[in-house]
Amino acid sequence: MHAQSTEAATTLVWIDSEEAIIVRWADRATVERVRSGVPGRNRSDEDAPVDPAIRRDGGAMDAHERARREELRRFVDEVACRVPDTDDVMVVGPGVLRGRLERVIRADDRHHGRNRLVHSAAAERLTEQELVARVRALAGDAPHRMGVAG
Repeated sequence: MHAQSTEAATTLVWIDSEEAIIVRWADRATVERVRSGVPGRNRSDEDAPVDPAIRRDGGAMDAHERARREELRRFVDEVACRVPDTDDVMVVGPGVLRGRLERVIRADDRHHGRNRLVHSAAAERLTEQELVARVRALAGDAPHRMGVAG
């Protein structure tokens, strides 16, 4: 998504399985954090030997993973609902939820006949200041640089 100078606001969403940070730029930044509440994967459970009889019946681990995926789906839907319908959107993050959120937003736009820019890009964890700087640049409102006298 290239920097643009438009009347519409721009929203940047950083997302992973723990939280989403929604940063909106419309003359100034507003930041909203949304915690997922999704339980993490427990490495000790994944590495433990599993009774083959449990595996045959779908298994407790499979049920746990299905429930976790359903919670992640709800989380992505909640985040998508918090993104303003009129804003251009950039979704960033380290994993699959980034692509999932982009697809949910695009599908909702098609369903409602909206036409806006929606993009995503891989990104590691960014600070709030980095996110604000990124959304500001995307909106085409570069910060004013102060020169050093001398």
